Formats: sequence, structure tokens, C-alpha cells
Amino acid sequence: MSTDLETMLGEPKRAIRSLALPLSISYLVLQVNLFVDIYWAAGLGVDPLSSIGTMSPVYYMLSAIGVGLGVGVSSRAAFYMGKTDKESASKIITNTIVLAILLSALISLAMFPLIDPLISFMGADGIRDFCVAYCTPFFLMIVAITMNGVVAGMLRAEGARGRSVIILISTAVANVILDPILIYVLDMGVAGAGWASSLSSLVSTILGLSWYAAGKTAIPLKLRRDYVNKQMMSEVFGIGGPRSFESLITNASNILQRLIIIAVGGTTGVMLYSVPMRYPMLAEVPSDAIGAAAIPVCSAALGQNDPEKMKRGMIYSAKLSMGVSLTLCALILIFAEPMMSVLSYSPDVAEHFDELVWILRVYALLIPLDGYRKLGSCLMQVLGRSGTSTLLMMFWAFLKIALYYVAFLTGSFENLIIMVTIVYSLGGVIMMCATYHYVKKKYPRQIPTL
Repeated sequence: MSTDLETMLGEPKRAIRSLALPLSISYLVLQVNLFVDIYWAAGLGVDPLSSIGTMSPVYYMLSAIGVGLGVGVSSRAAFYMGKTDKESASKIITNTIVLAILLSALISLAMFPLIDPLISFMGADGIRDFCVAYCTPFFLMIVAITMNGVVAGMLRAEGARGRSVIILISTAVANVILDPILIYVLDMGVAGAGWASSLSSLVSTILGLSWYAAGKTAIPLKLRRDYVNKQMMSEVFGIGGPRSFESLITNASNILQRLIIIAVGGTTGVMLYSVPMRYPMLAEVPSDAIGAAAIPVCSAALGQNDPEKMKRGMIYSAKLSMGVSLTLCALILIFAEPMMSVLSYSPDVAEHFDELVWILRVYALLIPLDGYRKLGSCLMQVLGRSGTSTLLMMFWAFLKIALYYVAFLTGSFENLIIMVTIVYSLGGVIMMCATYHYVKKKYPRQIPTL
């Protein structure tokens, strides 16, 4: 535990690398969950597959609570650890858990009754039963889904690399085992995919919390009433709330964009749009992980009153993200055909194989700059510009819908796919330009080169 903490508080390049690799594995696991759902659901046919593509934004909106709070707890707890204030770090993680449980209950109660109207709004009445079956487990198990992201953030705050990998690998293993059993053996169909993802989150959450219960972490978890207070919750929510809201904005815009996709390509168009997108989402995992690693490392540097160290960490994060993203972009362009064949084994999906391959190659081009959209958002949290980051994401979401509508007016599904790459690339440019501006504004000394 002490070695992990010393690494996080040490040289920023080494600290970011040491955290980013296990986090990449961890985040890859989260994407693998939906990938595995799609793989097994592909055997059920186009409609069940389309229902996963249609309702996946709901899963992301619910998991966004945990992701955002995980960012908040990793930033604030790491800041206090940088100041060698372990008691405040402990209070932070305690209040984050309480906050996660409260928000999960409130959001589940608010959103669950809206599922039926939402399906009608998206024009997916033809696959309503599949959509409801897939997303119902997410609302019933929302606390587990949320706590999964929170516990991962708690571990990141103390630089616990190995455990952050183990906790989320357990999610993947559970999901891989449960998917075929629930979907086919127990004949639950697409509902089995939703239950498999939800139950696998519960497995990893219990595992992570067991380490805290056994006292095996650098930051102790003390569920004491006198530790719970509004100020600590506000600290976490001040960073995690805007981050969660960003994800909610993104996924709400994804729901709106499905109206345009269905209008142009029908429910089959949703399948064509969403299935190839699984690969770029997997390819952007390193950028997500680098951003998540930069938050505690750069926040700890600020806790040590060393802004130059923070800036070195930010620059290194940007260079590392671009290098990895360009490599993965090239690999997808080269191996698009065998990649799509994995998800095209069902006869009615296979008849769209050539179109799926073309879409995947177009999507590959968005990977480098869209990775910057996610990295920039993380770096803005470090700078205390959570609200600005959220406003930029709102602007990008409106821009996305507007440009998708322009593509819709052409009546061409191919033009819509090309517009996807343009829009996501623009998002990365906007976010990183804003990040650079605020670094220069808040810390005006010359930014060092690496």
C-alpha cells in the first residue's frame, strides 16, 4: 500500500503510467461487459441486438453516477493524501459511499417510470418488449452499478493499482460466465444480458468493499455517523456531480440522436450504428484510463503545492493518449473485417457485413481526437473547472444533434455515419483547447516541455 502511495506522490510521468495500465485493463472490463452482451445477443437476431443498442445509453446514464463520484472521491481523497491528512481522506470516502446510495435510490425512482414513454419517444415501439427486458435489471441493481465506480475511485485515490485491476476483472469474469447461462441455458433472452451485467457489478463491489472491511487499504473506511457531513459531500459532488452530469448530457443526446438514426435507417439502422461503435469505445479505453490516472496524480501534486509538477503530468497525459490512440486507430483500419465477423455470426446480421465493415473503418478515424474529449474533461476536474467542462459538454451535445440533423436532411445513412466522426473529433478539439486555456490562465508560468 505504501509503495503505491509513494508512486502516486512521486514523479508524475511514472505515476501516470503505473496507474494508467491497470486502469486501462479495468476500463476495458467495463466495455467488455457491453461487448459480451452484444456478442451473445447477436445469436438472438437483429431486434434483440437493436434493443441493446437502443437502451445502452440508459445503462451509461446510470453508471455515470458511479463514474462521476469515483472521479470526485479520487480527486479529493488524493488531494488530502498529498497533504498527509489521512483522516480527511477517510471522511471523503465515507461520505462518497453515503452520497452514492442516496443518489442511486433517487435516480432509480425518478427514471424507472419513464422507460415506457422513453421507448415511444425514440420510436422503438416495435422492439419495446426487448428494450424493457434489457434495462429493467439496471434499475433494480442501480446501487451495485453505482458503487462499482465509486469503489474503483476510492482505490485510485491511494494509487492501488493491482486491486483496481482485480476488482474489475472480477466483473468481466462474472459477466462472461453469466451471459450464456442466463441468455440461453435459463432462456431469459435479452433480459439475461441485463441481469448478467448488473450481477457482475455486484460481485466486484462486494470484493472491493471486503478489502476496506478487512483494513487492507491505505485509506481506512470508517462508517461513523460523525464522519458524515454536508461539507465533505459537497467537496465530492462539486467535482463528481458535474462529471456525472456530463455523462448524462452525452447519453441524453445519444437518446435524441437515435430518433434521427431510426428516421434514416429504421431499427436496423440502430444496429448498424451501434454495433461497430463498440470497437472505438474499446479503443478509447486507454484515453479514459490516462485521464483517470491523471486526476489523483495531478490533484496530489496540487496538494503538495507543486503546480509545475501538475502541468508536467497533464502534458505527458496528452502525449501518451495521442500515441496510443493513433496506434489503435491504425489497427482497426487494417483488421476491420475480422473484427466485424466476430459480431456477425447470426444470418440476419451477416447480410449487413460489408456495410458494418465500412462503418467501423469510418468510426476508427474519430478515435484519436475523441479520446482528447474524455481526457480534457478529466484534466478540467483537476483545475477545479468542473462547471466549465459541463457547459462545454452541453455545447458539444447540442452541436452534435444539430449536425446529425444536417446529415438527416440529406436522407443518406452514409452521410450520417461520416458526420459521427466529424462531430466526435470536434468534441476533442473543443475540450483540449479549453483545458490548455485554463492551465495558462490559472498557472501563467511557462508550461514545461517534456
